[in-house]
Amino acid sequence: MKDRISIEENIKETLQDESNEDSGLNYSDEDLMIMDSAKMLGTQDRMRINMNVIAICTKGKFQASLNSEPIETEYGDVIICSPEAQLTNIMISTDFEYVALCITNRALQQSLRSYINVWNQVVYVQKRNIVHLTQQELDIYPKIYELIRSVLKQKHDNIDMEYWQEMIKGLVSTTLIGLCGFIKQYTKNSQVKTKQNVSLFNQFLELLQTTKVKHRTVAYYASKLFISTKYLTVICTKNSGKTANDWIQEYTLSDITYFLRETNLTIKEISNKLGFPNTSFFGKYVKDHFHCTPLEYRQNK
Repeated sequence: MKDRISIEENIKETLQDESNEDSGLNYSDEDLMIMDSAKMLGTQDRMRINMNVIAICTKGKFQASLNSEPIETEYGDVIICSPEAQLTNIMISTDFEYVALCITNRALQQSLRSYINVWNQVVYVQKRNIVHLTQQELDIYPKIYELIRSVLKQKHDNIDMEYWQEMIKGLVSTTLIGLCGFIKQYTKNSQVKTKQNVSLFNQFLELLQTTKVKHRTVAYYASKLFISTKYLTVICTKNSGKTANDWIQEYTLSDITYFLRETNLTIKEISNKLGFPNTSFFGKYVKDHFHCTPLEYRQNK
């Protein structure tokens, strides 16, 4: 079994391979990556995604387990992965082709602005990871991508770097806003909520996603949002049907699964890393949720 790696690490390895002229990696900075090569996936059967990933399948098929749920895509499908997602059992057809955009939460917020609510509702509340585009919708993206490729080539034409980067960001923002327009249909049946509640819920999700030690009290997150613990729980329940504690537990268990099964860290190191006061408390937490000890859970992978 190959070790799970982050998608960023996989890309960096490709960048360091100077002989790989067809890597397909077209752009990379601290907030954004654009790529279109199946070679990025071909050497791994599992990876942990630490950025938001939007990938459009333009040819062939892709199969994997996303957070233990099987997914399968073909032409016209868009895969949406949020940070902390875990891809395992990756299989791609020999003719698989795609275009992918990897973007940090910070850059996603800046790109989508007022449309971030649509994104959060579909991705986090409804947990929709596959979206099928109509042919009319799909025809738009190759044109935008070719425009992005043209801009990327201008880097060598003495264009001012600041303007060059802003052009790329603008095109990426256009792409993401367009995608939100397509996926908004999935929010039509959602219960209408006040703008304040939706905004606070989105802020809570972002805070939870970006906090390294997620195993904290609801009061901790509420204090960061300057609201009461009860109000945060009410907001979460109204927006997602799950309490704030449910969300915290879900992300904590995801981290536990990753570090126990996909790293060589000791139980004590994992316990410390995830913010548990001691290994005894950590062991009890794991047993309560997975019905076995941390060591047993690691060995049963």
